[in-house]
Amino acid sequence: MSVGRKEAEAEIGRYPHASRVKKKGFTLLEVLVAGFIFTIVIAALFLSLTTGEFTNSVSSAKADLQAKVRLIMDWIVKDVRQTTLIEINTCRPLINAYCPSVNHIQFRKVTGINNTSGQYTLNNNYIEYIYSSNTQQLTRNEMDGTGLILRSWIFNNITQLPFYVAPGDPLDPGDILTNRKLVIVIAGRSQVRNALTLNWTLTEEVKIRNE
Repeated sequence: MSVGRKEAEAEIGRYPHASRVKKKGFTLLEVLVAGFIFTIVIAALFLSLTTGEFTNSVSSAKADLQAKVRLIMDWIVKDVRQTTLIEINTCRPLINAYCPSVNHIQFRKVTGINNTSGQYTLNNNYIEYIYSSNTQQLTRNEMDGTGLILRSWIFNNITQLPFYVAPGDPLDPGDILTNRKLVIVIAGRSQVRNALTLNWTLTEEVKIRNE
């Protein structure tokens, strides 16, 4: 046995590399392919995250826009329901040269009923809604009897004239008395990262109390 072992050792001594496992490294092509695949995976992950974030931004902006339009509509409807046909239809040349129109309404709210005459009593101050197409702003003003603005609220990015007697039929003097209703259209706009424009429109018909 010792003889055979010595012969084996002698054989290994002649070929010192015979007992080693041959090791193979990565080629340049394999490195490039691996790098390309890694880049594709990272890009896909980044795109997925970016798309998800943008979708969330759109959903949030849409909800905010709808809430804003609904708030404006509710405010106007509540105010209009507290006035009368004649009050909202009366032209007041000394107060902002007012006459009811597609972009302007002005009125006093009912505060009660006169027990003697049976007629409505009105607040001394006026509520005014006025829309500017140039600035796309709808403004709500509270004014005294001389037209002095006491308080003001401005709503931006309103894209359509708001006051009608029927869809597509702009409000004019006398229409309120004839139709006994006001059609309100609030169209709002919102921008998402300067990449997407959102629009939302709400329409509501309000019956106005008679004198």
